[in-house]
Amino acid sequence: MDRKGIAILVAALGLFLALPYVSRKLYPPVARGTNAMPAVVAVGGTNPTAPVPQINGVNPIAAPAVVPGAPTGPEQLLALTNSHARFVFTSRGGGIKRVELLDYNAYPGRKPAPGGSNPPVVLNQDATLPILGLRGNPALDGDGEFVFRPEGNGIRAEKDLSNGLRVVREFHPGTNEYVLLASVRIENRTAQTLAIPARDWHIGTATPMNEQDKGDYLGVDWFDGSSSSQGLGWVSTPGFLCIPSNPRADYTAGDSNVVWAAVHNQFFAVVTVPDRPAERTAARRVLLPPPTAAMLKADPLAVAQPAGVETVIQYPTVTLHAGQTLEQRFSVYAGPKEYFGLSRLQPELDRVMGYGWAGFFAKPLLLGMNFLHHSISLPYGWCIVVITFLIKLAFWPLTAVSTRSMKRMAELGPQLQAIREKHKDDPAKLNEKTLKFMRESGYNPVTGCLPMVVQIPVFIGFFTMIRSAIELRGASFLWCGDLSVADTLYVVPGLGFVPFLGVAGVGLPLNLMPLFYVASALWQTHLTPPSPQMDPMQQKMMRWLPLMFLAIFYNYSAGLTLYWTVQNLLSILQTKLTKTNALAATPATPARPVRPARR
Repeated sequence: MDRKGIAILVAALGLFLALPYVSRKLYPPVARGTNAMPAVVAVGGTNPTAPVPQINGVNPIAAPAVVPGAPTGPEQLLALTNSHARFVFTSRGGGIKRVELLDYNAYPGRKPAPGGSNPPVVLNQDATLPILGLRGNPALDGDGEFVFRPEGNGIRAEKDLSNGLRVVREFHPGTNEYVLLASVRIENRTAQTLAIPARDWHIGTATPMNEQDKGDYLGVDWFDGSSSSQGLGWVSTPGFLCIPSNPRADYTAGDSNVVWAAVHNQFFAVVTVPDRPAERTAARRVLLPPPTAAMLKADPLAVAQPAGVETVIQYPTVTLHAGQTLEQRFSVYAGPKEYFGLSRLQPELDRVMGYGWAGFFAKPLLLGMNFLHHSISLPYGWCIVVITFLIKLAFWPLTAVSTRSMKRMAELGPQLQAIREKHKDDPAKLNEKTLKFMRESGYNPVTGCLPMVVQIPVFIGFFTMIRSAIELRGASFLWCGDLSVADTLYVVPGLGFVPFLGVAGVGLPLNLMPLFYVASALWQTHLTPPSPQMDPMQQKMMRWLPLMFLAIFYNYSAGLTLYWTVQNLLSILQTKLTKTNALAATPATPARPVRPARR
């Protein structure tokens, strides 16, 4: 590449990296608070002296005199513990305060957690509401203080309200150790018919896995009996052309068909299955408590302002006659997003994995990876290498056809260039002559493109599987202590201003695997014959295009960059073998006999 081409490439790369900063200046993000979506307020209000209106002879219940959110006593905590999980209950809200997953460390891998400890992953951590607590409903919660006591192998919470209602909640362990069974009873102990207000049951708040988790995979899923839907976009992420997008503030969906709803981060989820479909599900973005200055000093990679996704399922107002009881049951799964475990619990619950259409390929690939790991005790990093090799081997004939087609196209380049020069002023004639030349030469462009198109769904399936496979969390490979995150060996201080690559205010992480990926991609582009129909400058730009991918993939997980690196190396090997075979198959041109000179 000449100096002019290098200058253009550097300028383009600089503009690409500076685009997010320019867009922030031109289009600053809209500030959103934690209460961007107003909570649903219970009928009756909080004023106990207000007159109680009559609606068709039914008395809407009035809220107790105590303002919600102002507990009058100390918080009481009880826990149900098994070999895999610890469910901690709180008297404030009468629900599950948090779930500690004992088999999963918050900071997996070889590197110890900040402070020297390695606590378990906690779901619903730092949330303002407990799981299966009511949001914004003083008529059914009063001051939010419940009386807890153990009952058999479970826990019972109850509360008597001044409006004549009694609320009883019972929690018992399920058959699966990540499942909790809950029942809620609302008893009308008055002599009159009451209108029970709409109820927003909190199913959990999706929170980051640890202080370093940016929350890129926080989301909400729900199932309507036939298809599932996802609501994403809770953190500020690059949008179109890397222009930063504003984080979503709220999400509402459903039409009396919410069979189950879930909140999740990248590897863990809380799924709530009610005994009857909810009217709708609603979620809103909330800001979580930021780390202290001491925590930021101990862990420079901690997120300065973490965010979560608070989600409820909503039920409409119902009529409760005198002495009648309204009962509802829930099944709560709080644990890892492990495909085979979720698929055995309940049909369609595995949709929380987020595979989508790629699941047709992702599920067999995940099965193969786990088979290699469990049957021959192969580490997961090497499982990725082996499966990538097997996929490449299966598509070897198609890739070979595509490679030969590109070589054939390169050989025909001079003739095609001559045709373009001759008919450059007549596009119709140029197209006609080009097609005629290709027919006569026996070259079909589809032959080179079709094999690559066939492989794309498999590669997307592998990408989807690796991105969400909890099996890779904490799995080591060579210098990588955790294949589910970037393989950061060291943070270079003072380079946090580098767009995409650095961490603002901290420095530039030194990630080796993306560097190997870009090196292999550059090697591959230099071995691939350029298209003769492409402008020479465009050919040079395409050869150096992987340098731009470095900015995008630099902070991707080590498992993904390992897959892409191995894929590139195998493609390079196939290109070289195809070239060698082609040279060996070409017969040597016989030497012409030398005739004796005439006398």
